[in-house]
Amino acid sequence: MASQFSSTWDTCLSSQSAAPSPDTLLERLCLAIDAAKIGIWDWHLTTDQVFWNHHHEQLFGYLPGQPLRTHSDWIQRVHPDDRARVEATMQAALKECQPCHCEYRIVHPDGQVYWVESFGQAHFDSTGQPVRMVGTVTDITTRKQTEAALRQSEELAQWRLAEIEALYATAPIGLCFLDTQFRYRRINQYLAEINGLPVEAHVGHTVREILPELGEVQEPYFRQVLQTGVPILDIQICGKTPAQPGVERVWLVSYYPLQQADGTALGINIVAQEITERQQSELALQERNLELTRLNSTLTGLATLLDKRNRELDQFAYIVSHDLKAPLRGIANLSQWLEEDLQSSLPPEGQEQLRLLRQRVQRMNALVDGLLQYSRLERSEAEVETVDVEKLLRDIVDLLNPPATFTIELAPNLPVLLAKRLRLEQVFTNLIGNAIKHHPRLDGRVRVSVADQGDFYAFAVSDDGAGIAPEFHDRVFAIFQTLDASHSTDNTGIGLAIVKKIVETEGGVIWLESELGKGTTFCFTWSKQPLLTP
Repeated sequence: MASQFSSTWDTCLSSQSAAPSPDTLLERLCLAIDAAKIGIWDWHLTTDQVFWNHHHEQLFGYLPGQPLRTHSDWIQRVHPDDRARVEATMQAALKECQPCHCEYRIVHPDGQVYWVESFGQAHFDSTGQPVRMVGTVTDITTRKQTEAALRQSEELAQWRLAEIEALYATAPIGLCFLDTQFRYRRINQYLAEINGLPVEAHVGHTVREILPELGEVQEPYFRQVLQTGVPILDIQICGKTPAQPGVERVWLVSYYPLQQADGTALGINIVAQEITERQQSELALQERNLELTRLNSTLTGLATLLDKRNRELDQFAYIVSHDLKAPLRGIANLSQWLEEDLQSSLPPEGQEQLRLLRQRVQRMNALVDGLLQYSRLERSEAEVETVDVEKLLRDIVDLLNPPATFTIELAPNLPVLLAKRLRLEQVFTNLIGNAIKHHPRLDGRVRVSVADQGDFYAFAVSDDGAGIAPEFHDRVFAIFQTLDASHSTDNTGIGLAIVKKIVETEGGVIWLESELGKGTTFCFTWSKQPLLTP
């Protein structure tokens, strides 16, 4: 019987066809093994040989027809990362006389990796030494893939759950979930604080029970979402809550259905964002825009009126110039004729009076010209061009033609800049001309210098003349103000007023530094980038 069992067993292991065995039990065992595709192995420890059936052979990717192999043939198929663990498991089972159970990976020659599950049972000799281990091996790759997918799915679900938990805990908006009866099942702290009640006071109660006014307003939306399964987004809801009794507040609310896979409604997810302050800001902004519209309309009207007044002023200036200067010319001519007609009989005193009369007329004429220039300054356009300040100053000095004994000194670092040449020329001409004209000596000295102040140049026109007392520093820039007691025709008191207006129109400032007997320095700043307005 033993030899018959051994023959049948070997037949199963070697995958060789055999005639049906008389032993029905063994025959059924072989059929069951074939049907289940169970690999069978028999490891003889004394010879290190391993016998296995064709299912084992197929599972491990061996060439068919070689049922007799060594233990090293088998271990080479085990995944390198699993070998030490598998060997240790088998050795422990042998040592402790226990069944061996192990799951591990195998690698086929084409690189494909499979999972297998192996069971083994050791057999011992009369002295208790293990002599063989017999067992089974089955393919569990599909199960392992399913377990891995399930594990990944569980991890993803846990991650999403953690994400939802974090969202509920930290989101700066109101979140809640209602069941199909519109009862709170979950609500975050943010929304609970908006409502003015603890989280636990909401759970199990309907929205109408917690917030009667807001519940009544929102229930039609709840029903629509449950019936249609379609979300409703960005609905503006107004009402009062216990958090701020008596205060009308505004929320922007969205409603999302939560359904099972078959479409059965589970409830409603709600997202609420308070926009009370934003709406108040929008209303304030609308009011501000209306006010700005009114102001723009007013400014447009004022601009139109200003343009009309400027045209009237230009016309008035022309009329004043014509109507004033024409009589002045007449007076000057009459005085000249009288002097010529009465030259032989007119006493010296009378001749002096006629000379003074003509001088006053010339002064009046200069005043009219100065007034016209001053009134038109801000409205007159000047072309922007590249100006070499040193060349400009030399041209001005040539035009002023100071006495030969007078010294005009120009600093070596004068810039070249984009500027309205005519206006800069007016400023320098007036300041240098005043320094020459009002100097008490013919051997005076005037120096023009500059300092770079970033966006501006600071120019200085200095002289070594009589100086100006501090109490008159502000007066010199006022129109019609002059420190010269004489009534010369070229000292109208308008020149420095024009200079100040030009400098300030171009975005600069002007000031003077002076003491009696220590000369005078007029300083002014001039932008490196000319203003676009005239």
